Amino acid sequence: VIKIDAQNNEIFVGPKKELIKKEIELKDLNLLVNYNELKSDKIFVKVRSTGKLLKGKVNFNKDLTALVNLEEFEDGISPGQACVFYNKDEYGFKVLGGGWIKN
Repeated sequence: VIKIDAQNNEIFVGPKKELIKKEIELKDLNLLVNYNELKSDKIFVKVRSTGKLLKGKVNFNKDLTALVNLEEFEDGISPGQACVFYNKDEYGFKVLGGGWIKN
């Protein structure tokens, strides 16, 4: 499934390559730390609870939205799923916040 149009009750199916992304648009952010911690080069994101941690950079907008730029391509990123931000320190991984996938 590459797109869902709920208003018209339509589902669009396409090839797997259509699901591969390097950019993720987020809305309704919930941050647990200040912006300075999120500007680090050591930011990881997770787009599925069982997914792997992906290295990336988060660019924030003033309207509680953000654009995540991943270092690697990832598939299976779906609107409505959570995208959670992490960093790693001497104690392990720490949750920094997250948002809802928009695109």
